[in-house]
Amino acid sequence: MDCIFCKIVKGEIPSYKIYEDELIVALLDANPVFPGHTLIIPKTHYEDYLNIPEEELIHINDVAKKLGPSLMEKFNKTALT
Repeated sequence: MDCIFCKIVKGEIPSYKIYEDELIVALLDANPVFPGHTLIIPKTHYEDYLNIPEEELIHINDVAKKLGPSLMEKFNKTALT
């Protein structure tokens, strides 16, 4: 498999991780649209978003809500865009 996200999870491609647990990794985007642009990716490979189990999507959302305020503060943003 030649999935860039799987390579990031395995540590084959360097990344700047800001959060990691048993299910997901959150990292700053290598080509950000704006400062603080963060990706939250599952550690398990899925063909697309629709294949991610509901409980894992909920977990991704929960982590995004926890990381959001600190990212907004760090990058002096008033909203996550």
